[in-house]
Amino acid sequence: MRVKIVTDNCCDLPVELIDRYGIKMVHMLVSFGDRTFQPGELSTNSFYEMMASSHVLPTTSQPTMEEMRSVYEECLADGSEVIAIHLSSGMTGTVQAAEMVRDTLPGRERLTVIDSLKASAGEGLLVLEAARMAESGRARNEIVDEILKLRAKLRCVFTINTLEYLVKGGRLSRAKGLVGSMLDIKPILWVNPQGYIEPIDKVRGRKSAIRRLVRMVEEMGRDLQGQTVGISHAMCPEDAARFRDVFVNEFKAGEVIMGEIGPVVGSHVGPGTLAIFFYGEELGNNNHR
Repeated sequence: MRVKIVTDNCCDLPVELIDRYGIKMVHMLVSFGDRTFQPGELSTNSFYEMMASSHVLPTTSQPTMEEMRSVYEECLADGSEVIAIHLSSGMTGTVQAAEMVRDTLPGRERLTVIDSLKASAGEGLLVLEAARMAESGRARNEIVDEILKLRAKLRCVFTINTLEYLVKGGRLSRAKGLVGSMLDIKPILWVNPQGYIEPIDKVRGRKSAIRRLVRMVEEMGRDLQGQTVGISHAMCPEDAARFRDVFVNEFKAGEVIMGEIGPVVGSHVGPGTLAIFFYGEELGNNNHR
C-alpha cells in the first residue's frame, strides 16, 4: 500500500525536494502586529528585513485544525497510508493538534503522527528519509520504526548571531543582553532529546562560535562518513557554505542538505543563525512518537 508523507513548513527543506518526493505540507503562520501573512505572501529575505526594522517581535501560530484535516483527508482518500512528521512538541502544539485531528478522521488507523523532536532541517532530514523509504516501497510500520531510530540519533546544534531577539522575546534580560552584545557573546545551543532548546556554551565572536560547532560535530557525531547531514541558515549563506565544505572535506559526509531557516523558526532566533544537523549515538526515549 502506498505511503504518503506530510509535514509542516518548519522543516525548511528545499522546494525541489518537497516537489521531488510529493511531500504534503501544512502551514504555521507568522504575524507582525495585527498582520498575519499567509503561505507565500512573505519571502524569507523580506521577513528578516522586517524583523530587523520592526520594534515588534513576530509571533507564530500553529497550523489550523481545518487545514490539517483537509490535508490528511486528501492523503487518505485513495486508500493510502500516511505518516505525518511535525515540529517538536517542545516548541509548539502542532503534534498535539495533529493527534486530535487524526482521532476524528475516518481511516485514522492508516495515519501515524510522529513528533520530530526537532526543528528546521532536523525535522526536514527525518521527513526526507521517510519520503525516500516510502518511494522505495517500504511499509508504513517499517518507515515509522526506522524514523524513530534516526530521531534518537539526530543532533541539532546551532549558534545565533545576536542576543537581540532573545531579549525581545523575554528569554534574556535587557541588562544581560546589553553586556553580552558589548562582549560579542555568541550562545551555542542544542535541541535536547525531549525536543527543547537549551544553551550549552557561549563564546566570544562569530569565528569562535563556528569553530565550536565544528568541535561539537567531532565530539557528538558518529559514523559521519557517508551520512546525509543538514545545514540551515538565516541570512548567512557564506557561513553555511564554509560549513558544507567542512562536512564534505573533513567529515566525508555523503550528502549535505542545505536550506534557509524560514520565517516560523527564524522568528525565534533571528538573522545570522547557523544550525547544524548530524547523527550521533542514540539518546532519549525512543518509544515516544
